[in-house]
Amino acid sequence: MTTQNNLTNLSDLSNAQKKAPGKRRGKHSGKRADHEGSIYYWKTKKLWVASIRLGQDPKTGKEIRKKKYAHTQQEALEYLENLREKYTDAIQVDADHMTTGQWIETWLNLYIVPKVRASTFNLYYGLMHKYAIPRIGHILLSKLTELDIQAVIYGPLRNKYRSACMFRILMMALLKKAVKARLIKYNPAVDLELPQKPPKKKFCKPSPEDWKTLIEYPNTPFYFWRWFILTEYVTGARLGELLALKWEDVNIIKDSRSGQITSGTLHIQRALYSGLKKDSEKNSPLFIGGTKTPQGNRVLPLPVDFCYELQRYHKVQLEHRMLVPNWQENGFIFTRIDGRPVRPNTVSCYFAWLRNKLGIQSTFHMLRHDMASRMKNSSHFDLKDIQAQLGHASIKITMDIYTHLDEETQQNKVGQWLEEDLTNLLDNPTAKQHQL
Repeated sequence: MTTQNNLTNLSDLSNAQKKAPGKRRGKHSGKRADHEGSIYYWKTKKLWVASIRLGQDPKTGKEIRKKKYAHTQQEALEYLENLREKYTDAIQVDADHMTTGQWIETWLNLYIVPKVRASTFNLYYGLMHKYAIPRIGHILLSKLTELDIQAVIYGPLRNKYRSACMFRILMMALLKKAVKARLIKYNPAVDLELPQKPPKKKFCKPSPEDWKTLIEYPNTPFYFWRWFILTEYVTGARLGELLALKWEDVNIIKDSRSGQITSGTLHIQRALYSGLKKDSEKNSPLFIGGTKTPQGNRVLPLPVDFCYELQRYHKVQLEHRMLVPNWQENGFIFTRIDGRPVRPNTVSCYFAWLRNKLGIQSTFHMLRHDMASRMKNSSHFDLKDIQAQLGHASIKITMDIYTHLDEETQQNKVGQWLEEDLTNLLDNPTAKQHQL
């Protein structure tokens, strides 16, 4: 430590240094932890000071310290020990006046906003404001119990398993931070239970007829619909990734002599997502940002036939653009009627309506998984190839999908094997005699 103005540190006093409790020595010594405390000599006042740090005030961010003054070193050591005993289990100043709802708001804005995308924050914010704040927000943070939180999980979240899982994770994180900030003594969310997990939703693989019906549906409000579904078919991209595609992301390679297309690639490097809706806004703000994970930033190959389809669509868009006087050019491949980007929830809601009308069981996300299914059934690809195509953050996610897609196939294989095996058994003369 350094000497500042008229303050002399205990390390300058060789005799006192040997007796100082909790003193860290050596080149690896560091800053004392909260509640460890120290003593030093104040030259100007000719007093010994016992000082202990309690952390930071959550409202002002300023350091909270408690001090006692003594005439002798031994007296200062005794004061320090008393301070340790008194404040070891103490909570922050004014913590008893902070409600759970106030801490949730503070935690969301102070610790979550800088770390996550707007769409993720929107999810967390909605979950906390729909389930936590109305039911436990009025409870003083220091009085919040496990029973209070568990009542939310077994109450309004009882039949919403995924939301219950996310709610438990968020409550554990925000209360863990409250413990670290010394707002509470322990985390009441460490042992929360979840409701019974429902059966996994069955994967409804879209048939070639389903794909064709979706591609050729004529009465859609989107002029880009045919090529939008075709792009999903050849990429397996997320909805927000498709709507964020720009023409600059397309690279079509042609033969220099014949001018024929030989290959093409599509760079998926961004996504569209909705932010947090304000009270004064009719719609939530629309943002364009990076992909969901770093692995989502990927370059995918395009078949030649699809490249020709893209060229055809580009002409359709240019013709449409000439007919719209207030066209807003943003470079997007799939746009609204005036050139502005399309909201993901608009397409999602329309697709849900359309598939119900056409009797198609597959959701839009199942169209994405169909890419994994088609690659899995080919002998040319392994799990790493599927992970790269879909932009999964880890191979475990790909394996979970692979296993889920393969369940019905495995059942059919086992059933066929048993059928053949039983037939061989019954064809055995001994078995037939026993049957008679």
